[in-house]
Amino acid sequence: MIYTFNDSQKSITIHKPDLPSPWINFLSNGRLHAFVSQAGGSMLWWKLPADGRLTRYRGHSRGADAPGFYLYIRNKKGEVWSPTFQPVETPLDTWSATHSPGSTEFVAEKDGLTARLRFFIPPDYDVLAWEVELTNGTGCDLELDLFAYVELSQYNWMGEQLGGQYAQHTLKTWFDKDSDALLYLFHHHKSKMPDPEDQPLVYMASSLPVKSFSGDREAFSGDYHSEKNPQAVFSGACGNEEILSGDPCGALHVSCKVPAKCSFPVNFFVGAQPGGLTRFSSAMGEFRKTLLELKKPGILKKQFEKLTSWWEERFGAFMCSIPEKNSERQINIWNPVNLIHVGRYERSINTTTSGWRGRALRDSSQDLTAVAQRDPEFAESVLHEILRNFQEEGGHGRSETDHRDRKKPDVGIRTDQHLWTPELVYNLVAETGNRELLLRKVPFLASDRKSEGPMATVWEHLMAGVRFTENNLGQHELPLTLRADWNDIIGKFSKQGRGESVFNAQLFVWALSHLIELAGILSLEKDLAHLTALRDKQVEAILKHAWNGKWWYRCFDDDVNPIGDERSEFGKIWINSQSWAVISAVGSKEQHIGSMDAVNKYLDTGIGLAKVWPGFKTYPEVSDPFSGYNPGNGENGAIFCHANTWAIIAETMLGRADRAWKYFNQLVPHNALQKIGINRYKAEPYAWASNIVGPENPKHGWANVMHMTGTAAWMEIAATQYLLGVRARLNGLEIDPCIPGWEKISITRRYRGCQVSIEVKNPNKLTKGVRYIEVDGKRVEGHLIPASAMAGKSSLTVIAVMGS
Repeated sequence: MIYTFNDSQKSITIHKPDLPSPWINFLSNGRLHAFVSQAGGSMLWWKLPADGRLTRYRGHSRGADAPGFYLYIRNKKGEVWSPTFQPVETPLDTWSATHSPGSTEFVAEKDGLTARLRFFIPPDYDVLAWEVELTNGTGCDLELDLFAYVELSQYNWMGEQLGGQYAQHTLKTWFDKDSDALLYLFHHHKSKMPDPEDQPLVYMASSLPVKSFSGDREAFSGDYHSEKNPQAVFSGACGNEEILSGDPCGALHVSCKVPAKCSFPVNFFVGAQPGGLTRFSSAMGEFRKTLLELKKPGILKKQFEKLTSWWEERFGAFMCSIPEKNSERQINIWNPVNLIHVGRYERSINTTTSGWRGRALRDSSQDLTAVAQRDPEFAESVLHEILRNFQEEGGHGRSETDHRDRKKPDVGIRTDQHLWTPELVYNLVAETGNRELLLRKVPFLASDRKSEGPMATVWEHLMAGVRFTENNLGQHELPLTLRADWNDIIGKFSKQGRGESVFNAQLFVWALSHLIELAGILSLEKDLAHLTALRDKQVEAILKHAWNGKWWYRCFDDDVNPIGDERSEFGKIWINSQSWAVISAVGSKEQHIGSMDAVNKYLDTGIGLAKVWPGFKTYPEVSDPFSGYNPGNGENGAIFCHANTWAIIAETMLGRADRAWKYFNQLVPHNALQKIGINRYKAEPYAWASNIVGPENPKHGWANVMHMTGTAAWMEIAATQYLLGVRARLNGLEIDPCIPGWEKISITRRYRGCQVSIEVKNPNKLTKGVRYIEVDGKRVEGHLIPASAMAGKSSLTVIAVMGS
């Protein structure tokens, strides 16, 4: 077996280091962050991966997956090996890597010596901890030299790419004898972090006395050597180099003696102390104090226990027991792990993504909608960041022109950005019961798109977004596409600013439906009437113009031609407008069934639904193509997993459990890898993919853009709220599962501080419909647990009986 899941430990153990691609795990305490691959390739950053990159990682180098957090073990014979496999790649007797939430552990054996190396970031200390345990299984004492190594970075990723040859003269490494630590400070005047107070002093230390060190990458490696065969390690000592220019590194050398049949612990630390530029003296004192605390016996054990508890709190928000165990594992363990990281990093960082991309309003709104049920406090904190990008006149921070001039629509703005935020706000209010959130004041973004504008309530921000869409409707009274909607490249059909988006019209209806409910609890009668009339008008426009007789058009181009018709040569049918007709409740049941049947007929590849079919031809066959993506890639016919989630939700709303679960199960990463094969699928069997290359491409089946994808958020929503059917509403917890005839499932769901244990009984093996529920033994008709039944309680037992 290449890998095995350890569900009771919520982990995966990998038994083969040289995989087709890096399989990574994220480590974090919310301030200091890292990822580690199964072969030891790694990166460490402080707060922002683009502006606070502490160590380097060469993302696109074929087969490199390097550098990383490396430990070299050298015996008295001069033989060197690494428990991470990389970088030395010495053949090992046994080897494994285990990824768990917040930590990665390597266990390797060579000639009777077992090395156990665990990486994690303690919740209360901004340091990457390396816990090493050496176990001597031989009959002789072993004297060993250990070298810990990281390649340091110039903090600002883009600055290093563009001007690193100059910035390399604005840094220093030196050894601090008082703390027995190697220090690094980067101080280029144009490469400061957004907040200069955050610019960190980096330090590297060990629990053992340091015998030698190096802060100079070239000296440590040697001419035409690399981290695979560094001269310092193979010669048995570093040269104690401190630098004022060049390429920095952190390398520490310690020695130890491991008695026969005994174990010996060693720890290393790579930390970040803010204030390196603005408060240097106090930063020095603070890091020394931190280091003394970290070296106290038992402190790392307590910190690891605290980290584990933090993760268990997130897992405890939703757990299920269902007959399909691969899906159960994904829902209970790897969904929330992936989701938490997406909430932190959005789309910014993985092994092939630079970290340069910041928060996007539409992506964050979707991600945090899912995070809200696991960590509402975090979701609400990011909501405030999102709302600060709304403008009073209805646009947002990425706008480049004045939206108030309808004669010159803003073709630089996405037409969907602001329409995802109402669902986030709704979910937060439903999850917490705190309607006061709607009345909190947050500043608008000023017209200069830089400074803060006037203060306004959350509700007023949401209504500003409504006004923007209301004031940017096209000839068919559908929302203008402008630069793009959710589909990044749909703007091809709206270069003149006249194109209209059917999908965005459906999204607008969906957003309005949530706002109508929120207006109701605030008793905003005027807004309620306006929103209701606006929704009715939008539904009427969609029904009048967007149905082609068999399915829904995707959009209209600048010349009013419909896109997404069976008479079209390319792009006959698009997944989004079919699924979102169901989700937004626009159209008849016959239209919904017909359009979703067409999705199944034309878009199901057997391993996922293609986003559009057939894909459009591109260069050089077409001089002005729809996209530069080749057919079967990205938005041009790939299995776009994010969009698949909406088809899953739509099928549950139609009550078609077999199809909904088929669409979900075929994308569960473990299932997909097993079906497609590791050498074609390549990616992690626990992380969601953004897309899988479609059948029109020779690399059909390759999963790419891993971890940092909206798939993670929407699969959480699809699985927990629609397949298993437990949804937070403003007035309680709704239970409405859609299951393939299972006789029983059980779910635990935390809601407003109450742990609700739910048993769903299905004696007639139905797929949809709850007849009644029993709340602590009392029968309630329908499928809603009233919020009042949970108020003030720490736990609640619920039985839901399916029936017509």
